Amino acid sequence: MKSHYRAVVIGGGVVGASVLYHLTRFGWSDVALIERAELTAGSTWHAAAGFHALNADPNVAALQDYTIKLYREIEAESGQNAGLHMTGGVNMASDPQRWEWLKSAWAVFQSVGIETARLVT
Repeated sequence: MKSHYRAVVIGGGVVGASVLYHLTRFGWSDVALIERAELTAGSTWHAAAGFHALNADPNVAALQDYTIKLYREIEAESGQNAGLHMTGGVNMASDPQRWEWLKSAWAVFQSVGIETARLVT
């Protein structure tokens, strides 16, 4: 191990691994990741395979869309199957407030260009 790096990422969970991946994508080569145990040994494994696509926050919706596309890119670049299976989901409104929230989340999806959500009455 070298004694100096341009950047050192502490923690090999989903966020640390993502930061390291993106630094290298932006051309940084003198980087390291330090993890005290195994990669994803902390809280990351609890959230494995959890994608919740519908979100009323435009930043979170855009991040979710980016993440799904990134998995496909990584599979294409590496030739490895990441195990991503887009099975879909259903959100139902049990009261008028939830219906209003679903409509606002759907509108956010439309505004950021995500066309996979459908709103049915």
